[in-house]
Amino acid sequence: PSNLIPASPLLPSDIIQNIVNGCSVCASIAVCIQHNLRFKLNLLLSSLSSSDDGRHELKVFVNGDFRRVIIDDRLPFDANDKLVGVSTGTKNQLWPSFVKKQFYMKLMGGYDFLGSNSAIDLHVLTGWIPEYIDLRSASFEHEHTWSRIIARFARGDCMMTVGTNDKTALSHNIHSIKLLPSHDYAVTDCLVQISKKHERWATLLDSRICGSECECGGSGSCPNVTDGSGVMDIRWDDICATFEGLYISWNPSLFGSAVTFHGSWQLENSEDLLRAATHHLRLNYKTSDPAHQNVPSRPNTNPTEINKNGKGDSTETEIWILLTRHLYDTRRTSEYIAMNVQEDDIVSGGPEHVALRVRFFLSAAPFPLFIHSTDKLNEQSNYTNSTHLLSRIKTSRFQSHTSGSLSLLVYYDSQFDQVGFTVTTFTYPLDVVVSWDMRVLPARYMQKIDGILTNITAGGNCTHPTYMVNPQYYLRVHNACTSTSTGIDKRNKTQVILTAQSTRDISLNVTAVWSQGERISELSQKEVVAHSGPYTYGHARVAAHLPPGDYTVVLSAFELDQTGKFTLKVESPSRFEIKAIPQEGAGMYVKTVRGEWDLTTTVGGPSQTRYHRNPVYEVTIPCASEFCARLQLLARAPGVSTNLSLFPSSSTNLQRCIASSGPYSDALSGVDIPKRSISPGKYYLVPSTYHAGVPRGRTKKTSTHR
Repeated sequence: PSNLIPASPLLPSDIIQNIVNGCSVCASIAVCIQHNLRFKLNLLLSSLSSSDDGRHELKVFVNGDFRRVIIDDRLPFDANDKLVGVSTGTKNQLWPSFVKKQFYMKLMGGYDFLGSNSAIDLHVLTGWIPEYIDLRSASFEHEHTWSRIIARFARGDCMMTVGTNDKTALSHNIHSIKLLPSHDYAVTDCLVQISKKHERWATLLDSRICGSECECGGSGSCPNVTDGSGVMDIRWDDICATFEGLYISWNPSLFGSAVTFHGSWQLENSEDLLRAATHHLRLNYKTSDPAHQNVPSRPNTNPTEINKNGKGDSTETEIWILLTRHLYDTRRTSEYIAMNVQEDDIVSGGPEHVALRVRFFLSAAPFPLFIHSTDKLNEQSNYTNSTHLLSRIKTSRFQSHTSGSLSLLVYYDSQFDQVGFTVTTFTYPLDVVVSWDMRVLPARYMQKIDGILTNITAGGNCTHPTYMVNPQYYLRVHNACTSTSTGIDKRNKTQVILTAQSTRDISLNVTAVWSQGERISELSQKEVVAHSGPYTYGHARVAAHLPPGDYTVVLSAFELDQTGKFTLKVESPSRFEIKAIPQEGAGMYVKTVRGEWDLTTTVGGPSQTRYHRNPVYEVTIPCASEFCARLQLLARAPGVSTNLSLFPSSSTNLQRCIASSGPYSDALSGVDIPKRSISPGKYYLVPSTYHAGVPRGRTKKTSTHR
């Protein structure tokens, strides 16, 4: 037990990772030691105690609460009487070894644990808030991230490590330093060196030092540093370009208040698995002082935003929401969670209540999402197999609004019957109070539609010409109040919630547009009345206040090859009707022809004297029918406007047009002749471009008749 009390302070470089893997735990212990040296919080040591009978206790934060882990005083050694876990070299202090034993043997099921990351480990060992930043993400903000961490790190408000991915080659070098794949490195310092033209540097520590006891026998075939200490100074730019992830742990005492909710996903014997795998929560927040932005800056002002003077920007409110999946078996690697956060219009009072100049952040490995918006809060994460998912929500000043509400949907996807979870919210400033509203009642009206995205109906996102074939639904929203003799009052809006769910490998979006309930061929921004935001895997949700009327709801996956079953749910306090809109030409005979304009047939429109030399296709109608046709370019040709026209065979030189797609258009979805009645006979179908001599292009022309 005396070895638990350090006779002389340990240094981060004293932590040595031996044969047993566990780089994230070693890095976590190292950053705690460095933090203790600078800020005297005594992290880890204050949670560890021992007794004379050889028992050691460690306070850990697991599954949403602090717990006690008890082990004996036995440690594993190799044949040479050297510790196989973490050791401290000549310092010969055992408390890091006992911490690792308690973490691995008691919590993770053994030393053969598959691995973790330091943000997760530090959450267990200290209760600090884990955040993961994907340095390879397109949404990663290089400069903003540095400004977030530099001042807070100097104040001891956060601890950090960086990690490589499994694709990092053993031969990868940075400043003559070999990096190990899937390895965690402790960050022991961050600074700006004025003498080096204000270059930004971080000091990293690799606890796994190559030596005679190493697997390579000291040959140097594994990563090592030139000075043998494991310490390396690397520029911030090189870190962002080389490593995969940044793992940050934030001190929860930065926040004014926090509330916790414990729940579970109950999948066993459930008739509706999608519903059982979704839990709906409502979070109310309020402030007693709408002018709280005038509070003087202090150490815990705005937890992670620092201005150029090193002070927090106290003009905004932050709400952090941490979803934690409870741990039952560390060898389960196929459990996935996701979270959707939206402004709750029902509680917030009406459609006019929107958060002003809202800025949203989301950290959710492996697919972080970063959104800038001035519209309503609608933040959704992709599925992750991490045990934690952090959503950082930053709103502007409350101004005249002193309260509001957030709607949270937490999702689970796996085959296990019952899984617990914890949702914890942290808020700043101090006078912002949050509470859970347990009265999340079902909507008065609800309808659920099951569907499937197939090779025919999966049209992809709106940048594809096939977007028009996605599943579309006619939605009629009725007046929330009784209609008067003057008709429907469209100012009387009602809330409509659209929720789509599928398997986690399909990225979804739900969009509602004005269209009189008809099938649309492509999106027009001015006609979009509600959308679920960026495509997210497995789920999409949007809540909007809509006036009575007819709408078209489009459900789409991001890519054309994303196919599978889905469920669309519509909820509203007012009566509504929804039904599927048939595909274009449904129930009609279809004929598709592929053609091409060449140098002799690209002769332009009717204003040109050679219009009759355009490609001409003969269409024979055997009986009175309905007819429609669409012309599409097989490859995008910017600036090329097309038209499709129908002529009777008796028309000389195509002079008498009886049906047309209208003005020449370069629409992505092509041009079409709307459905119309047609008499029996022979007709000529003519595709043309507006200008003569445009680049050669292939066309696809589909005609249908009944």
